[in-house]
Amino acid sequence: MTCRIEIKGLSKGEHRFESKIDGSFFEAYENDTIADADLDVVAVVNKGEGRIGLELRIDGDVTVRCDRCLADLVLPVAIECPFSVQFSSYVEEDDEQIGEDVIVMDRNQGDLDISQLIYDYVNLHLPLKKVHPEGKCDPDMMEKMKDILK
Repeated sequence: MTCRIEIKGLSKGEHRFESKIDGSFFEAYENDTIADADLDVVAVVNKGEGRIGLELRIDGDVTVRCDRCLADLVLPVAIECPFSVQFSSYVEEDDEQIGEDVIVMDRNQGDLDISQLIYDYVNLHLPLKKVHPEGKCDPDMMEKMKDILK
């Protein structure tokens, strides 16, 4: 599943693109962290004179495994990230003038695939420690762990 925006053919002004993301999106990346997802992705492209802005919003829930009991844990996701889109025929990898919030596209490219951005931002916004609140873990698993840790 890819999320593509046809940038070159857009008229000036604001354009809104919406997508639904589920667990199959993360399976395509062979992700073993996110078991399922129910995400709404909204990309607002603002095409102006000589510049293109992209506001990416990702809202919803992802299901991961609890680090403590291995049961499903649903985590909320609310991400907003602004980008500028820049066209270039040649960009150096270590160009210091290109910031993290700039997407560089080849001049001949007509569409922008934001799938990798979605994947990266959702994974980066997950907490390091993914656990249920105290007392909410799977009681059977917690009992087995007590026996093992004795």
